Amino acid sequence: MNTWKTLYIKEIKDNRTLFVLLPSVTVFLELVAVLSFEDGQSIPSAHALWSVVPYSFVLVLPFLLIHSFAQEIKGQTHYLLLSLPVSRAQVFAAKAAAVTTLGLVLFALSTAGLIAVFSELRALAPLADVQSIPFTTMHISVFTGACYLSAMALMLGMAGGVAGLKLVVRRFAGLASAAFVLGVLYCYFGTLPEVFGWIDLPDNSLLWSDSNSGVQVSMSPEFLKINFTFFAHSLIVGLASMGIGMWLFEKRAEA
Repeated sequence: MNTWKTLYIKEIKDNRTLFVLLPSVTVFLELVAVLSFEDGQSIPSAHALWSVVPYSFVLVLPFLLIHSFAQEIKGQTHYLLLSLPVSRAQVFAAKAAAVTTLGLVLFALSTAGLIAVFSELRALAPLADVQSIPFTTMHISVFTGACYLSAMALMLGMAGGVAGLKLVVRRFAGLASAAFVLGVLYCYFGTLPEVFGWIDLPDNSLLWSDSNSGVQVSMSPEFLKINFTFFAHSLIVGLASMGIGMWLFEKRAEA
């Protein structure tokens, strides 16, 4: 465990620039969005839209994971990593865990900012003579979590598979990587309709009191089913793809 922790911290230190830059930019954009609301205004500023921009940073994560492996090869340090008295799976897992940690931090910061923006919009609704916004903190958390975490799981899974593949396939590595990604996407979208039919949730809606207004709100089973299905299916496909990359790294990579 201490060895894995050391490898995990090493990955964070090696990519410390992005680990500091991306959360800092996220906090800045969320502050710009929240502070765009002023007393007395009845129409929200367009700057509030900055609150959704940080979610796009999830697109950086798979490239960061692949870059982490590529840097080891470029710097010829992969020989040292592969010769360490630890399983190669631990090395692979440490890299994936470090990038996943960054993704979770970005999600937490982005969602906190988005919830703050929706709270401001809810406060503006009476002034703008608009019916109260129907979305609650729980709706926002579930929806953004399903979308963001599903995308992150799927993309990191494909990136992990590509990283392991590139260490094994020396010739036509780009073509093999493209074929792998297309194959994963084909399996993912091809099986998604069937997965929806497997999940059976209760017909009754979930009820609770909104902490902001105190009004009882509900979340339909269809809403939960769609979001849960996307996340569960993406997680399974992502872990399977990551497992292929880890297996290739463990069994086939040459030290």
